[in-house]
Amino acid sequence: MTVSEEVLDEIQLEKKKALITDELKEREQKTLGESINKKPKEYTKKKEDALKPEEARLAEEARLSEEARLSEEARLSEEARLSEEARLSEEARLAEEERLAEEARLTAEVRLAEKVRLAEEA
Repeated sequence: MTVSEEVLDEIQLEKKKALITDELKEREQKTLGESINKKPKEYTKKKEDALKPEEARLAEEARLSEEARLSEEARLSEEARLSEEARLSEEARLAEEERLAEEARLTAEVRLAEKVRLAEEA
């Protein structure tokens, strides 16, 4: 082999090494790019998975809060109904007392008038 052939062989060898190095770098970049693309997806999925229990807890908390609100609303409504019922019952009792008092007054007037009439006749 001559010197120029050796030089050409070395140049060819260097070209092959450079091609292989470039190819390896490309593969590495591609793998790195895929890894970078996967990481946000994996991160997003992990984040979503981590949020699911929190979302469930918040939904349960909201449900319980709404249930408590409705229960309190029903309790207050029942309390208002009972209060109104008691007020009406008290009004009816007072009206009955007033009616009985008026009846007693009229009865007393009738008796008095009868006594007066009997006294005048006598």
